[in-house]
Amino acid sequence: MAPSTRHPAFSGSFYPSDPNELTALIAALLESRPEKKPEKRKIRAIMVPHAGYSYSGDVAAVAYNALSNCTVQTIFLIGNAHSALFEGIALDENETWTSPLGNVPVNTALVRKLHERYPEFVQLSKRAHQSDHILEVQLPFLQHSLEPGFSIVPLLFGNNPPEIYDTCATILSSVLQTGDLVIASTDLSHYPSFHNANVVDSRTLEYIARKDINGLEKHVQRTLMQNIPREETLFCGPDTIKTLLQLAKRFGWTTEVLCYANSGNKSFGDRETVVGYGSVAFFDVFT
Repeated sequence: MAPSTRHPAFSGSFYPSDPNELTALIAALLESRPEKKPEKRKIRAIMVPHAGYSYSGDVAAVAYNALSNCTVQTIFLIGNAHSALFEGIALDENETWTSPLGNVPVNTALVRKLHERYPEFVQLSKRAHQSDHILEVQLPFLQHSLEPGFSIVPLLFGNNPPEIYDTCATILSSVLQTGDLVIASTDLSHYPSFHNANVVDSRTLEYIARKDINGLEKHVQRTLMQNIPREETLFCGPDTIKTLLQLAKRFGWTTEVLCYANSGNKSFGDRETVVGYGSVAFFDVFT
């Protein structure tokens, strides 16, 4: 029997469906955003955007350059669901994810283990993942940037109480190994002006860099009370970011903001209504 497969839902729209065109585009994005890989540190996680490559691919490329030629065992892809409605945390039970660049195995043994160990929080759901782009758009970058042989654990947050991030950090901490990687997918400000997005997002990234969850929450509250025109949300992955910051605090990871831009930076972008994009690295430092 052929393995169950999650097929791409957004190739041809968010990124090219032709393998050669896609490979050339990713290579060009990586070359346009060179990132010297610092010595004496090991990347443990990155925060990256998930818009179409023409909008946020260059910002994501800075983070993926930092991963270039790394050997990784399991990659935990985490994000807040954008298409399906459900409660709890949804892990994909497919055996394989595919992109125009080929197949990547899901770590099904680990998916089952997490479901069996934390059934009150973790569900298995192909439906939650089948039409969501936020994790899918990371796959071609991973296939291009990393040595082959890695597997993935795709995780989406549904509707949850505010403290779910702490629960998820506990769940992931119980299985995260030194050879693993966490990729947190979120965009930043949604739909303010170019100027307002720059101001708000720079502050958001400061709190993320400080791993300050309480400060980040207060920043959200203060900003929304200002009634900035068209500012709908400061980031579309709230549980995702907080889980990542909680993991960073527990493991003592150091942070570095790698890049920021918004859709207004593009020559074709509308500067009255923009979306913000940031990439951040989390790493262990060796002496």
